[in-house]
Amino acid sequence: MTLAAALVARGEAVSRSLGPETYKTLLQFVLVVVLGGAVSLIYQATNRDADLRLLQAQREEERTLVIRETRQQYLRELIEQYHVVKRSRRMLRAHALTRPFGEPDIRVMIGKYDEFMQLILDAQLWLEGFNHLVQADGEVFPTEVGIVRSLKSVEGYVRSLIAEYESLMPTVRDDAEVAISAFPALAEFVGPYAESGSFRELFIHPMQAVLHHMRTLVLKEPSVPIP
Repeated sequence: MTLAAALVARGEAVSRSLGPETYKTLLQFVLVVVLGGAVSLIYQATNRDADLRLLQAQREEERTLVIRETRQQYLRELIEQYHVVKRSRRMLRAHALTRPFGEPDIRVMIGKYDEFMQLILDAQLWLEGFNHLVQADGEVFPTEVGIVRSLKSVEGYVRSLIAEYESLMPTVRDDAEVAISAFPALAEFVGPYAESGSFRELFIHPMQAVLHHMRTLVLKEPSVPIP
């Protein structure tokens, strides 16, 4: 580019020295080389920018896909744990009690109680881990304060059942039958739904709120904060 500028600025002197035709040929050659090189550089730079933007777009698309799949996976697992707790509640009522709930002198068959409480224990451990994960990974789980509170409520309620289980199991034999009055948390858990206030308010309703929030994240719809 400097050479071309010099040829133009000193055109008359160069023309006299080389001759008009030679000067024109030289000037044309220099301009073609310089301008062609400049155009080539601009083209290459434009292509590099386009390639970089494409690469960034692909990476962002991959990141979005990974986040979406992660959310879907945890939503499926959360639904499964929800069903585990509800299914265990019904199995305890059907197989661990000596009489239908509501009749007098109901006793708990410890062997069956132990069997189904182990399933609830697994659910509690999963919920505990998920609770920590939600609070730690704000990119995958952008949470509202209400959602964190709801998840803590769910895990805390299941933990109360496990606390009673851990307290009572060392004191009884596997083949024993113990009055249900010794299991106040269990009695509330397996009782009629209309009378199980803690089960509804501390587990069912908060869990439904968390599930709704997770579905919203998967569908990428605006989340409505929980008061």
